[in-house]
Amino acid sequence: MRELIIIGGGAAALSAGMYALGKQLDFLMIYESLGGKAGWRQNIIGQEEVEYLAGEEAVRIFERKIAMQTDRTIRDTVLAVQRAGTGFRVETRTHGAFEAMAVIVATGATPVRLKAPGAQELLGQGLGYSVTTHAHLLAGKTAAVIGSTHRALRGVAELARTAGKVYLIIPDPNAASLPMVHAVSQRPNVEILAGYTVDEVAGPMNVEEIVVSRDGQQRRIAVDAAFADLGLHPCSECVQHLVRTDQDGFIWVDERMATTVPGIFAAGDVTTSFGEQVLIAIGDGARAALSAYDYLLMRAPVVR
Repeated sequence: MRELIIIGGGAAALSAGMYALGKQLDFLMIYESLGGKAGWRQNIIGQEEVEYLAGEEAVRIFERKIAMQTDRTIRDTVLAVQRAGTGFRVETRTHGAFEAMAVIVATGATPVRLKAPGAQELLGQGLGYSVTTHAHLLAGKTAAVIGSTHRALRGVAELARTAGKVYLIIPDPNAASLPMVHAVSQRPNVEILAGYTVDEVAGPMNVEEIVVSRDGQQRRIAVDAAFADLGLHPCSECVQHLVRTDQDGFIWVDERMATTVPGIFAAGDVTTSFGEQVLIAIGDGARAALSAYDYLLMRAPVVR
């Protein structure tokens, strides 16, 4: 039995792994890919330099260091986490099962994709799924945000601080009555398009236009970038039967990144406290590892 198993390979998981490495824990990291979203840049028309993403350098250093620990890393998919005596059993798709006294879940969340022609082809070329990550690129420019989630509306408020013009496209007309929609509509550079659907994301190499329609009437909007926020899907299936989650499946954690099950911790975008920033994920991963370490210190030592 290991002391700790870390599930995931993004910024939070890598940070937890680095902490565990520094404390000389007997840990195993199980991941599908390393690096997570740290390198998901945008490239918009007129952009003179490669986009700077705060925290990316740290993630790359962590990634190289962890990748060298060949006896502590496995590339696989975790199917389920079960209780096993005084610890936990982690079942994988191809490598069987592993046991540990503590587990950190840092599996992230995936965005609901925009289903419109051009959306996949122009992903990263002005079309993205995280406003707050890339808002700094839109100073003085025109942006569109598609969706009515809290993240979408917060993103509009953030963009409105520096962008020249922000279009909020809300496919569900009933969502136009939300208090936060009313709040952002008061910004002089924000235009609300309620009841419109996206027909196309257009541009030869980068996003240049969003084609929307309502009641059969089509409108073409020139933009420098577009961000779709139609919801997030937390990758928490492996522990949803064990720990408390919110109605969307995000893992509930306290200020120490502990779940409702002693010995199981969580960090990053899969939790209710996610901040959608690499730097925040790094901090949360380290905090989860610290909490797991404190938990292990109070337990009987593992016989190696």
